[in-house]
Amino acid sequence: MTGVLALVGAGMIHAAAMPPHLREWWLAGLFFAGISAAEFCLGFLALIVASRWLWLLATGISIATMAVWAFSRIWGMPVGPRAWQREAVGWPDYFSTVLEAMTAGAFLALAYPAPAAGRRRSLAAAVGGMVIVAVLTGIALWSLHGPQRRAFGIGGDTSGIAGSTSPHTRDGLTPGRT
Repeated sequence: MTGVLALVGAGMIHAAAMPPHLREWWLAGLFFAGISAAEFCLGFLALIVASRWLWLLATGISIATMAVWAFSRIWGMPVGPRAWQREAVGWPDYFSTVLEAMTAGAFLALAYPAPAAGRRRSLAAAVGGMVIVAVLTGIALWSLHGPQRRAFGIGGDTSGIAGSTSPHTRDGLTPGRT
């Protein structure tokens, strides 16, 4: 269940981040729409189908999403209006990446279960993971909307530093170069 919640939580954050990316560049918006739809669908399927193939697919998508995120923060994406310009690390995308890592770990644990002796500890870790998923998803979504954006460094002159939702803009929501 932790993997499903983490996957859907990351999907919710990606869906919330899609509009500003769509305004900046249609292909970036399409990527966020696609990844959030894939995460929602995989989360739903994982609830009704117990399949190693499905769990490994969810793991692979989460790892690929983390790789794209890391690449964009280290070197910048090779395409788009700001090709090869590094993006800032914002709280919502940081939390989304943590949720992706939790997804990968949870689904790998399902695909390759621990021996019977270690399963009792796995239940405690799963419950703890579910609480962490709920908190991180809530904070990330809360930080993307409303006046509390400033509390997370979102808004004003925050481009290029941790806390901005996009390195491409001053307020993280409207297109423009900094």
